[in-house]
Amino acid sequence: MITTGAMTACAMIALLAGTAQAAAGDQPVATPVVERVFPLDNPLPRRAGGVQPRPEAQPLTVGAVPVARRLGDLVETDRQNVPAQLPAGDFTVELWLLDHVNQPVGTLIGTDSTASDGWVLGYRSGQAMFGPLAAGQATPSAQAPVGEGFKEFWHHLVGVREGREWRLYVNGALAAQTTADAPSAAVASLDLTGYFAAERFMHLPDLVKANATYDHALDQAEIAAVFARRTALVEQGILAPGELHFTQPPYLNSPTTSSMELSWETDRPAAARVEWGETAESLQQRSFPANGQRLGGMQLDGLKADTPYFYRVVVRDDAGGERDSGLLSFRTAPEPGMPFTIAISGDTEARTHINSRMSALIWEERPSLFMLAGDLTDGGSAENRFQWTHEYFAGMGPLFGRVPVVAAPGNGEEELQWFRHYHRQPGDEAFFSLPYGDAEIFVLDSNLEDREEREPGFRARQRVWLEQALARSTAKWKIAIHHHALMSTDDDDYGDSWTGKSTASDPEAIADFQSLYEKYNVDLVIQGHLHTYERSWPIRDGQIDPARGVTYVQVGGMGGNLEDFQPTKPWFNRKNFRDHHFLMLRGAGDRLEAEVIDADGRLRDSFTLSSR
Repeated sequence: MITTGAMTACAMIALLAGTAQAAAGDQPVATPVVERVFPLDNPLPRRAGGVQPRPEAQPLTVGAVPVARRLGDLVETDRQNVPAQLPAGDFTVELWLLDHVNQPVGTLIGTDSTASDGWVLGYRSGQAMFGPLAAGQATPSAQAPVGEGFKEFWHHLVGVREGREWRLYVNGALAAQTTADAPSAAVASLDLTGYFAAERFMHLPDLVKANATYDHALDQAEIAAVFARRTALVEQGILAPGELHFTQPPYLNSPTTSSMELSWETDRPAAARVEWGETAESLQQRSFPANGQRLGGMQLDGLKADTPYFYRVVVRDDAGGERDSGLLSFRTAPEPGMPFTIAISGDTEARTHINSRMSALIWEERPSLFMLAGDLTDGGSAENRFQWTHEYFAGMGPLFGRVPVVAAPGNGEEELQWFRHYHRQPGDEAFFSLPYGDAEIFVLDSNLEDREEREPGFRARQRVWLEQALARSTAKWKIAIHHHALMSTDDDDYGDSWTGKSTASDPEAIADFQSLYEKYNVDLVIQGHLHTYERSWPIRDGQIDPARGVTYVQVGGMGGNLEDFQPTKPWFNRKNFRDHHFLMLRGAGDRLEAEVIDADGRLRDSFTLSSR
């Protein structure tokens, strides 16, 4: 958590005033008494990042009654104490929220005193509230729905007390108001509390991105200017306004036996120095001048196969501010004949708290590569950069600075602008192959209709390439990865199986891929899109063939909202379960072993493939 006092807040607002004033018609931005920004901090465990225990949770109460109970069956899991620098008279309080989940969550900021009355500004899954809260009163009387919000998921709530008037503003507009006397008791403390019983592993900074208090009643124009400042930062993908920081932390892609692709992005153009080597004491370095761009990257080449390396990225802006990534590490790809360990999952999408949890579990397995089966974001199109900076990298970034990523695009990446911006993968296409030990990984784009519409001839070009690549491959293990599932027991994506028939398959993906998988003896197909785990029997020619069949594994197990299965099991399904999960794939000699781990660290499935 970053705490910004009045002087720092003034400096920060001065820095951002140009953007905010332009967006709000040159309206000056009000200066808060206290402003706090809550960027996510999801480090890996122990020496890799130093996770600190979260503070003991305490209830926010009005009188002797916990507010959590008064607002419904929500269990409080996180709390921050905010200095109560509010005057006895008029004031304004602000919350800036990102609610990209579909389970009920909530937050409150308000007085916590032993008096019989107080006030709160609150939010609960689409409903905002503000006002005095007397003993026995269930909720504040000024309430309003938040509506679609900024970019659908961002909500700006402002409570203004002016005399006996209590006004609630939502996304820059007056939404509700009430008239009441001010609480009789002085403010003993001001508490910010979150309620996340329905969202496992969620904590306050996953929902609350900033809060501020002001020592006067802001008017409509001032509130609109503050809202414009908040939204401008989101548009630019900036997480910690006023300080140099990584908006894309160091990101490893496309490992080979002799090279590694590395990229990073900062909140402003900055010079960079990259250091790397086999030990922390023997690092070579390369410098990059500030070139007006926020994104930087390079290929680390001349490396040894199957070897650990250390590196760091240090950035420096024109004002002399510096940010150091810290000493990170990775392992290059193994030569054929050497064992390998790969983590696999898909559909990171929205929930940073789930992705952070899964990252920590994956890190405990120490894979040397991570394969991601698409939908890195829920809708990370050109206008939704925040889904990359505030969600994807916020949840997965610490892991991706140590474990290189090979990613297939999903429908959530839409026109691929940010997917291509943030990835350093072979060529400009979203299909390619990568040798890795005794395996060859075939990365494919299964967004067939959309790509064909944008790029006529894409489907034919990809299919021709895939057949040629499979035909010339001499790898012991052929592994394909794409987003959409060729077949799945999902309950409603292929027809409502609860009331009628389901095709249980994607005919376009089957037409483009399945015959080639069988013709060229692909061993394992990784797919996502449906947010459950599922493994097929080995399949060839539309039937189970344990000796020559292709095994399909659906791994939509990261931050996407969990889905469900058909009420009856189709013939092709061997195993399924509904929980967040990842797959660990280990290859050695003639065996390919897989284990599937859920969000609680439990083994939920395992299987072994033998070379043909």
